[in-house]
This record gives sequence, C-alpha cells and structure tokens, in this order.
Amino acid sequence: MFPGITDTKFGRYSVAEPMRFDVVHMHRGGPIKTVDHESPIPVLDQEDLLAQGIDTSTIVPGAKRVDALGSCTANATAVSLAQLLASAGRPLPLGLSTSDPVSSEKWAIGFYHATTDQTGDPAQEWPPSDVGSTGLYCCHELIKQKLARTYKTTHGARNIASLLQGGTVIVGMPWFNSWFEPDPDAFIDGDGSQDALQAAIDSGVAGGHEPCISALEKVTLTAAGKVEPQECVVRVRNSWSSSWGDHGSFRMHLSTLAMLGSQADFKQFVIA
Repeated sequence: MFPGITDTKFGRYSVAEPMRFDVVHMHRGGPIKTVDHESPIPVLDQEDLLAQGIDTSTIVPGAKRVDALGSCTANATAVSLAQLLASAGRPLPLGLSTSDPVSSEKWAIGFYHATTDQTGDPAQEWPPSDVGSTGLYCCHELIKQKLARTYKTTHGARNIASLLQGGTVIVGMPWFNSWFEPDPDAFIDGDGSQDALQAAIDSGVAGGHEPCISALEKVTLTAAGKVEPQECVVRVRNSWSSSWGDHGSFRMHLSTLAMLGSQADFKQFVIA
C-alpha cells in the first residue's frame, strides 16, 4: 500500500480484493465486439469545487469547506450507475442528474461520505480524513442503499472485454506520473506494450485512482477467436472535468489493464 495522497486527484492505492468466486465473471462464449456505454450524466469534476458552487460543508455534516476531494471512486460509481440504470429503463436516484453536473457531483460527494463509513475505521472516514475509498466499498454501499443487488468482478483481457459487453465497469488502479498528459488521441499508455507500462512504472506512482470504462472502442481477434489485448482499445471516463483528455475521457489498450494484473480491480454493478 502507498500511504497518503500526493494531491486531491487521488486516494489510497492498495491491491485489489482477493477474488471471490461467487461474484467472478468469466467469459463463457459468445461474441466479443465493440460496445459504447457512454453514461447519460455529464462529465464530473472532483476538483475546483468552489468554482462549481459546491460547498462540501453544506453537503456532509462536519465536513470542511474544501476545493477538491479524493472522491474518484464515488464519481466513477455515479457514472456507471447512471448508465446501468438508464439502459435498464430505471430512474436515477434523486440528485443524480443527466443535465446538471453540479447536482451529480453533489450526489457523488454524499456517496463518497457514505462509502468511507463502510471501513468501520474512523481514521479512514471522510470527514475528516480524505484518503479515498475503494470500488468494493462502493459496491457494498450501493447494495446497502438497494441501488444494486450484487456486483461482478474479473481479471484478464478476455474477461474484461466480456464483462464490458453488459455495461460500464469501474476500475481501481495505480495512476502513474507519466499518465497525466494524454497524447493527441487521448491515450495515456503509449502503444500498450510491456515497455510502455514499464516506463510508466519508472515514472512513479502518483496515487490510486478509480475511473469508469465506458466503451470498448476497438476489438481485434486472432484467427482462433482469441482477444489480441494490445490491439483492443477502451475509452475511460475520468472525473477531472470535461476539459481534460478527450472531453473528459482517455483511452488505454486492453493489454495495459491486463498487465496490471492484481494491481487493478474491476467491478460491474448488478442492478436487476
């Protein structure tokens, strides 16, 4: 575990939870194709809260008035939950808006507070400790609020691509210093090779981050029908405003997510 936070874009970074076989997703056949699950809510911004007119002290009792929060897990949850509910023809929870990013950001802030309470450790709760949360705690809180029934988790390129066929997936992972500036095509991981990932690792870990994979934009299969990870591309919705990356999103190769192995955590909410 990397203790502390380097800046408000991030929270704690720790390895993924041990694999639970009762919620694990494995590809069991069927086509793996490009999919686009863009969320109906606007791009959120966990920073510049005051400029957005958001006063955290009025949202959560006991919270200080701050300009940013390490609430990426809650922001990713808001994005994913909205997409999954909308695709099922179900209404969004009160406050989660398809037209008002401030309202949706406030919902995420309230949800972030609730997820930190899931730790059972006052030193890890916000307020006052803004140390981030985890995708697992977000799953638990959605189930507690009866917004989800359970969740799915997976690893490996083919299984990740397969899970994406059904909807958005939140991903908790280390964020490297070299990933702050996407290239002109919004890629953060170069060509998706092992050398590119090693270069990112060498640049240092900035912290733990949780965005939402919203699309599988490119799929390449071998003649035998197996996924070619370095030739598959995902689009990922971030929560650093619509001015960052490609209108708030970035791209990665499936190979990078697969090579992160147990250092990345994939969750999909089951709402039905």
